[in-house]
Amino acid sequence: MGSSHSSLSDQHVFQSGQGQIGFNLMNSLQQSPESDATRKLLSSLDVQKRVTDELQRLQNKEDQISKAMDQQIATEAEEDPHLNRSSVSRSITALSQKLNNESRPIDQSEVVKRAETAVVRCLRLNDRRPLDCWKEVEEFKREVTRLESAFVNKIVGDV
Repeated sequence: MGSSHSSLSDQHVFQSGQGQIGFNLMNSLQQSPESDATRKLLSSLDVQKRVTDELQRLQNKEDQISKAMDQQIATEAEEDPHLNRSSVSRSITALSQKLNNESRPIDQSEVVKRAETAVVRCLRLNDRRPLDCWKEVEEFKREVTRLESAFVNKIVGDV
């Protein structure tokens, strides 16, 4: 059983399901100037090229969209004589002045103050379970949103 030595023959034949790969083919593949590192580098370069091509395609598409938007804006500006750079600039200046004049703190309504104290009270009572205060927090958010909307309408509504 172990007394005979295995010998390597000059002819190796690898068999697959349908055909045979001869020694000469295997030898030519092994002596190929392309190493694993070279194949890896070539594959990496191929991936980089595809990424670069895709980025260029996306850049071209973005440029086309930008040109189309510029043309649409120019068309709308020609159609609407009130919409131009100076009128938009005047509107921005007017809004900025209104906001600067309203720099005083916003007066909280009584409802917002009550909602805030309800949140604080609930959090103090449930210091180990703050998630139990979700109803109070939602009410507070709703009242603050209402107050913010009223403030914005007061500022922007007059323009």
